Amino acid sequence: MTTCLVDPVLCMALFVSDAPNHADLDDATVRDTVDRTLDQLGPDECYARAAEVFGDRPEVALDRIQWARTLCSRALAEV
Repeated sequence: MTTCLVDPVLCMALFVSDAPNHADLDDATVRDTVDRTLDQLGPDECYARAAEVFGDRPEVALDRIQWARTLCSRALAEV
């Protein structure tokens, strides 16, 4: 199990972004995607969209949030 070492809203932003599912994004792309998504949607809308996915398609949501947490922990964690 991956521990998310960053603010959960950053993981939610990547989760709801338009990034291809399970793509192995480099750290700069993760940071850019998270920043862009938060600028476009804001934290509340990121959480709302994530909740909708978990409610409508939980079988998809679990894999995607684990993917987002792994990439965010790598790209955004403070060293």
